[in-house]
Amino acid sequence: MVLRYRTNGPEFDFPPFTGLPPVRYVLASTPRCGSNMLARALWHTGLAGFAEDYFADAFVLDYFERWGFDSDDPQELAAGYVRRLMTCRTSPNGVFGLRIHAGHLAGLEVDPYDVLQVPRYIWIQRRDRLRQAVSYTMAEQTGVWILDGTFLPEGSTRAQPRYSYEEISRHLRMLDRDTSVWEDYFGRHGVVPHVVVYEDMVANYETGLLGCLDFLGVGAPASVPAPGIRRQADELTEQWVERFLRDRRAERPAS
Repeated sequence: MVLRYRTNGPEFDFPPFTGLPPVRYVLASTPRCGSNMLARALWHTGLAGFAEDYFADAFVLDYFERWGFDSDDPQELAAGYVRRLMTCRTSPNGVFGLRIHAGHLAGLEVDPYDVLQVPRYIWIQRRDRLRQAVSYTMAEQTGVWILDGTFLPEGSTRAQPRYSYEEISRHLRMLDRDTSVWEDYFGRHGVVPHVVVYEDMVANYETGLLGCLDFLGVGAPASVPAPGIRRQADELTEQWVERFLRDRRAERPAS
C-alpha cells in the first residue's frame, strides 16, 4: 500500500473508537493561514484528534487505498467515509476533528454541520493578508506547502519562486472571497467559532493552543508540544512584500 501522505496510514491511527465522538470540530481555514501549524499542535497533544484535510482529493484517495468504498451514492459515500474516519481518527478522550479550506466547502457532497452533527468550529485567520497572499503565491509556484521532515518528505521544489504582482493580487482576491465564504457559512448556521489569529499564536503559542483545547472542553496536556513543522517565511517573503507595496502605489493614480 503506497500512500500519498504517510500520516494517513494505520500507524497514525488512534485506538478504535466506537460510536459518535462526544466532541467534534472543524478547523476552518484558508490557504497559508497557519492551519498546518495549529492542526499539528492539536494532534501532538493527544487530546484533540487529528484534524487533517480528509475531504481533499489526495486524502480521499489514500483512504480509498486503505479501505475501498462500497456505495455509489455520493452523499452516503461521504457520510460513511466520515463515520469510518471517526473510528480511527478520534483521540481516546473522544475528540474528532477535520480541517476544511473555504475553497473546498462548496464542492463537498455533505455539509460538515450535518454530517458531524453540529460540530464546534475553530477558525484560524491571518491578520496580515498580504503576507498570506505572498506565501500562497510561493507555495503554488514551488509546490512546497509544508516543511515537515519528520512525517512527510521534504522534496525538491517544483520550480523556483518568481515575483508576480498579478499573481499576488489574484491570491489576495481569493483570500478575501474565502473569508466571505466562511462568514456566510457561520451566519447561515448560527455558528460562533473560536477565532485563532495566526500572528497572535506565533507570538504566544502556548496561550493560543491552550485556548483551543479549552474551547473543545478538554484539559491541558501535561506539557505543551511543539507543532513539529517549520515556518516558511524568509527574507524573500519580505522582499516580495516591499516590492508589491511599491508596485501597488505606482499603479494607483495620484490624487
